[in-house]
Amino acid sequence: MSVIRVKTLTIQLIDAQPDRIRICRIDGESLVTVVVPREDLTEAKSLPNIPQRGIYYLLDEDHGNVSRIYAGQTTQGIARLDAHKAKKGFWNKAIMFLDDDQNISRDALDVLEARAIDYVRTHGSYETDNSATPKPYVDPYKEEAVERLHERILFRMAALGYDLDRVDQGPAGAPAIFHTKKNGIRGAGRYDKATGHFTVLAGSKVNLSTPVLKNAGVAAARREIFDDSGGIAELAEDLEFPTPSAAAVFVLGGSQNGWTEWVSDDGETLNQVYRSEEN
Repeated sequence: MSVIRVKTLTIQLIDAQPDRIRICRIDGESLVTVVVPREDLTEAKSLPNIPQRGIYYLLDEDHGNVSRIYAGQTTQGIARLDAHKAKKGFWNKAIMFLDDDQNISRDALDVLEARAIDYVRTHGSYETDNSATPKPYVDPYKEEAVERLHERILFRMAALGYDLDRVDQGPAGAPAIFHTKKNGIRGAGRYDKATGHFTVLAGSKVNLSTPVLKNAGVAAARREIFDDSGGIAELAEDLEFPTPSAAAVFVLGGSQNGWTEWVSDDGETLNQVYRSEEN
């Protein structure tokens, strides 16, 4: 008879509400996981005896289905989320993995954050707000310990129902062309489900009168081809973007969710076509 390996995950439900704040621990591990819905942040900050150092994910999720994610580090514990609540509007839930300072050194924290960012940028079919992977110094004596800690974090995410490896496949016969139309601007493009990239097609109109946020990365850089002339410009050739949202930001300016902005001729959003639970 094979040996049965068991891990005991303990989940505390604050105010006995399963969909609100949750504190999760695993027997034999010092790491504390805290699930913080955006609307419960004030209450979460008042929780006693929560460690301050670790990494976290900001999620745009619906019943475990993650459509957008951001990974970062904190030395302030849950209070770190205050800045993100003020500046990042996409997330509705934060998952934090926290421990005491003596268990996660400062340099190990930098490496752990880099591991987390690299993972969300190279896995799954969700979008990520992390535009680049940090490259901190890796102490060869700590590298294995950091890797084990990252694996424990991935295990806990999966156990809580947030699979960072999930890849969505679009249905057969999915529309070839999607459109976005807002304030008289009309763009057209194609989504590649294999790469997750979105190509804005030549002839699309680009709204130069609406600024692109400074952290929009590639979308802002691509707009430089128009010399910031203002008004509306027409795209002369196809341009490929790493995500549907980057493509939508390029066309419309501001902050955009490409999964809902790009719509088929039948009126279905990119999200409905490629991420519907019916597919």
